[in-house]
Amino acid sequence: MNTLNSITTDGKAMNVLFMPGIFNEAMQLLTDAHEYFSQFGEDDQQRLEGPLRSIYSCEMSRITLRLSSIMTWIMAQRAIFTGKIMVEEAARHYGLDFQEACLVDNRVLHGVLPAYVCYLLDRSLELYERVCRLDGQVKSVH
Repeated sequence: MNTLNSITTDGKAMNVLFMPGIFNEAMQLLTDAHEYFSQFGEDDQQRLEGPLRSIYSCEMSRITLRLSSIMTWIMAQRAIFTGKIMVEEAARHYGLDFQEACLVDNRVLHGVLPAYVCYLLDRSLELYERVCRLDGQVKSVH
């Protein structure tokens, strides 16, 4: 595991792990989601009946929300590390948002929605949960 130590405002090194691999994983998941939704999303959604079509749209949005929140958080952590923004500014404006919506476990949708959507839901939830734990570590230092 790659580890970077960032510096607190008082100059002391934090014991928080910043894993560059999370950025790569998030980018790969963004690419996978984009490819699926652009190539198969509309057809898969059209095959669903009434209410399931709405659920599909909502879950597509949940995946997007998770990934955009994760990427925002990662970019803020990198900006802190490079000294472009202060920790307080990142906490105020670039926190890991929408936890109530993003931490919903969607396993009940397995077998209901297309398998690849469920796969993306599972992967994005798992990544969001890991970033939440990292966010908790960052906040505990400050």
